[in-house]
Amino acid sequence: MRGKQWTHYSLDFSKAFDMVSHSILASKLKKYGLDEWTIRWIESWLDCLAQRVVINGSMSSWQPVSSGVPQGSVLGPVLFNIFINDLEDGVDCTLRKFADDIKLGGEVDMLDGRYRIQRDLNKLEDWAKRNLMRFNKDKCRVLHLGRKNPMHGYRLGMEWLGNSSSEKD
Repeated sequence: MRGKQWTHYSLDFSKAFDMVSHSILASKLKKYGLDEWTIRWIESWLDCLAQRVVINGSMSSWQPVSSGVPQGSVLGPVLFNIFINDLEDGVDCTLRKFADDIKLGGEVDMLDGRYRIQRDLNKLEDWAKRNLMRFNKDKCRVLHLGRKNPMHGYRLGMEWLGNSSSEKD
C-alpha cells in the first residue's frame, strides 16, 4: 500500500437479522440449489416464530414474526450469510462481509478509483432496497488512508457518509 491512497468504508445494516425477508430468503435458497423439502422445513421453522412485549410486568399477546432470522440460533447466522451472499455481485472494489458488518475498500489515487467506489456504494444501496434491507447511515463511516489522500466525499443513497479518523475491527 506504500504511496497508494485508499479509502475504506465501514457499512452497517440497520436491524440486520430482524429485517431478512422470509420470501426473499426462500427464493435465494432455491437459487442456490437447496431442495424443496429443505426450503419448506426452513420456511416452517421461520413461520413458527412468535414474539411478545413485556413492559413493567404487563405482557402483550404473542404475535407471529414475519421477517428476520433468530440470532441466538445456529441456523440464523447461516441463513443471514446466505441472504447477503449476492451482495458483492457486480462490485469492483474489495468487499468483506462478517455477519452484518460490511467493509468496502478501494484505491483512490485516480479519479476513476473514486468513481468506481461511488458506483459500488450505489450498487450496495440498490441491493439493500431490492432485498428490503436498510443501511444504518449513522454508523456508516469513511476512513481515508494515505498522506495525500484527496478525502473525496461519498454518498450512500442520498446521504453523505461521515468521515472517521480510525476504525476498530
